[in-house]
Amino acid sequence: MPLRDYLVPEEQIKFICKRDIEYANKKYFLAITNKRILLYKERGILNKSEDIVCEKLERLGGLEYKEKRGLLFSLAKISITGGIKIDIKGPSEEVKSMFQVLEGLINLK
Repeated sequence: MPLRDYLVPEEQIKFICKRDIEYANKKYFLAITNKRILLYKERGILNKSEDIVCEKLERLGGLEYKEKRGLLFSLAKISITGGIKIDIKGPSEEVKSMFQVLEGLINLK
């Protein structure tokens, strides 16, 4: 099912992660809208199912960004507190961009 099928009226996409990110030891596609963070992944080969995690931006309480640089690549992690705690890991370029978008949207609340 396409991402658009999960959007609510007047919801606009602000950021889409170009690469999969990790949440709860699983890989997800991530999108940030003006209202929510959406983590989505289609699972299974024969018995396909969809795994979706959503958190409203209005419920977010805080953001924390950490980066770990290696010789060949660097990884980053965002910890988001709110209704549920979300720890997102991935390539530092993607995660840093995601952090900046979230920071801007949270400051608009």
